[in-house]
Amino acid sequence: MRLRSHDLAIFVFSIVIIFVFPIFLLTSSLQHIVMSDWLYSYNWWRNEIPSKTNLGILELDNSSDQIKEYFKNGDKFLDVNVIRFGEETSLFKEREILHMYDVKVLIRAVFSVATFSGFILLSIFVFGLIYFRSYVWELLMKFLKVSSVLSGLSAGLLTVVMFIDFSTVFRYFHILSFTNDLWLLDPKNDYLLIMFPERFFFETTILIAILSVIQFILFYVTVFALRNNISGKKI
Repeated sequence: MRLRSHDLAIFVFSIVIIFVFPIFLLTSSLQHIVMSDWLYSYNWWRNEIPSKTNLGILELDNSSDQIKEYFKNGDKFLDVNVIRFGEETSLFKEREILHMYDVKVLIRAVFSVATFSGFILLSIFVFGLIYFRSYVWELLMKFLKVSSVLSGLSAGLLTVVMFIDFSTVFRYFHILSFTNDLWLLDPKNDYLLIMFPERFFFETTILIAILSVIQFILFYVTVFALRNNISGKKI
């Protein structure tokens, strides 16, 4: 019975580290990047948004601040007001506002997954320290290696597909993520697409992947150092 309990504990520990840990890295990276200031500032410059919208940098920054606040607050609908041609006006039309509500639901779900997966990881790690004691570092190293291989293969395949045809990937993402066609906007007349073109989402996806990899490496190095320091062993 003791052996079975021990095997079950290792199995649960392995599942969480191999599968939940990458989910936490991706969702927390997305949360950090989406709520950052530099991402939007980079987009204004990278995609020449001021000239395409006739909005100054300050107004664009103000609009992105309102969007980020919208993702955090309890408002159902987004109303971005900017000064354009000397007058205050609402930037987005009804269809864009309705789509942004769908985006908010999705973003909030991702944020919740980041929080929940983080809680699961912390809980399983505390459990591991109590149940496995110093052996927890060996298990972490073992399952992190498995997680890195599976995550790397998945990310590599997705990256290849994205570079081949991101537009198709992006379109199917919307089809799978939303239950309506409100995301089908006019890139020439709807400011939501003018301000955030497809290239913005492509490069944001790459940035999320890069940040996730950096976090994974930092965590792996930390576990490696702690494991060697505690056990006095080397891989």
